Amino acid sequence: MVHDLIIRNGTVIDGTGKPGFKADVAINGERITTVGDASEAAYQTIDATGKLVTPGFIDTHTHMDAQFMWDPLGTPTCWHGITTLVLGSCGVSFAPVKQSDHMVLAKVLESVEGIPAESIMSSLRWNWETFGEYYDALDACPKGVNVCGMIGHAATRYHAMGEESLKRDRNPTPDEIKTMQAAIDEAMEAGALGFSTSRTLTHKTSEGIPIPGTFAHLDELVALAQAIGRHNKGIFQWAPGFGEYENYPTTEYPETRKEIHRIAEVNRQSGCPVIFSAFTHEAVPTIQTLYLGWLDEERANGAQARPMVSSRVNTVMVGLCNWMPIRDASAWRALYSLPYPERLSAIQDEKTRVQLLDIPSESDERLGKMLYRFGPMECEYVRKPENLLCNIAQENDERPIETIVRLFCETGGRQLFAFATNNHNLAHVEEVVRYRDTLLGLGDAGAHVNAICDASLSTHALTYWHDERQLFSLEETIRRLTSDGAEAFGIPERGLLKPGYYADVNVIDADNLRMEIPEFVYDLPVGAGRWTQRAQGYDYTLVNGKVVVENDNHTGRLVGKLIRI
Repeated sequence: MVHDLIIRNGTVIDGTGKPGFKADVAINGERITTVGDASEAAYQTIDATGKLVTPGFIDTHTHMDAQFMWDPLGTPTCWHGITTLVLGSCGVSFAPVKQSDHMVLAKVLESVEGIPAESIMSSLRWNWETFGEYYDALDACPKGVNVCGMIGHAATRYHAMGEESLKRDRNPTPDEIKTMQAAIDEAMEAGALGFSTSRTLTHKTSEGIPIPGTFAHLDELVALAQAIGRHNKGIFQWAPGFGEYENYPTTEYPETRKEIHRIAEVNRQSGCPVIFSAFTHEAVPTIQTLYLGWLDEERANGAQARPMVSSRVNTVMVGLCNWMPIRDASAWRALYSLPYPERLSAIQDEKTRVQLLDIPSESDERLGKMLYRFGPMECEYVRKPENLLCNIAQENDERPIETIVRLFCETGGRQLFAFATNNHNLAHVEEVVRYRDTLLGLGDAGAHVNAICDASLSTHALTYWHDERQLFSLEETIRRLTSDGAEAFGIPERGLLKPGYYADVNVIDADNLRMEIPEFVYDLPVGAGRWTQRAQGYDYTLVNGKVVVENDNHTGRLVGKLIRI
């Protein structure tokens, strides 16, 4: 037998968590046929001597629902070994939708996830109303990675209730519940992974109103989960508002306790597993200890629920290329009104630099305590005191704003600065990461694109939590990035190197694996900008048996599939 492709002599980390072993991986068509000794001939051979051979990684929390309509490669996830993406997170999806409501959903995604509505409206054909029809449209798009998705609460509720869905005290009528359940039934029959909801107050419309579903009562959530559960498949993804509804000051967080119970009850009354986002925050330093303890109590009473965590500081990056958190100085507003190349020229002018330094002292102090130097040479996500702006300024006997301007000039505009929105303290993050059954996710690829780029979560997990911190073995880290997510979300025949499974595979040069400095590019439709980030060390990434990344560069092959369950 002649195989289509054989990856020879690599160290196979198969995704099960078992110790790695030397083996060949043979592929025919889209499937793995052998993991072991493949002595037969092959049309194509990859020499993986000294390299890791792993399943393709699965990113279980993204917002790339619209991006594939204009970016078939699925950047930047494709550069980090990701071969399968989950769409429709946080209650936000593009279906169901009435023809009159296209801009409503575009504005929701813009305000919640920072993707310009103009980019969305200029690129989507909107040739759908139901989720199944959206899935068909997504299926027809060329893709470099595999995608699957959930139907979102915001779209489902707005489709059933219109603007009434935005009112905090407006509960759906029985008929409106039936309409939402019918939409979920249609989505599940079309192959959706499940349903997602958002209950965080940070997810708002462009008018500043929390998105539909934020204040849904337990009976509504249970009714929608039961619509999933009766299909005997599917999950309920939940973005909670831990700590947001409390009456401060408090150290007991009773509203968070209620939210954990609500999560558990939705599962117990529907049979639908719940996966919830688990963030930490320096303002509530004990909350993760409490909610994990309460989760233990609910699990002991039969609840099937798991946390998902972003395993690093959630990092907002600012610089000359995108924006700076300086809103009270006209010189800065004028600078950012210019196209980026002209900003580079402007800061070379002495008069302009003097004007940029003229900001209120309280703003100067705030910047010094808020911002950390990021790059421009090394990609370092751990916040270190020597990189805090006020410390750099003090060391150089200058004001923080002078440090910013000086570093912009010295680096030709390449110097970046960063601040955290959550997960400030890595000890708190580690507490959640160590919790049994925590999923590594929340890279938020495709979201907040002018501020963050956490889509490199897979590369970060390997280089930081495994290599630098040695918190997990290599095998356990790979398991968490592959089969763990596939099993939790019910994604079939992915996440393992196993005969019969789809040939989504990485060949990794672990000794040289690293993240590159994020880059701000203006490649969104209508010229909008976003952060993207490449990596080094991914010698090969295969999707459905074909090489899509070779030596860290995309081959242009668009062999990804829409996965229906």
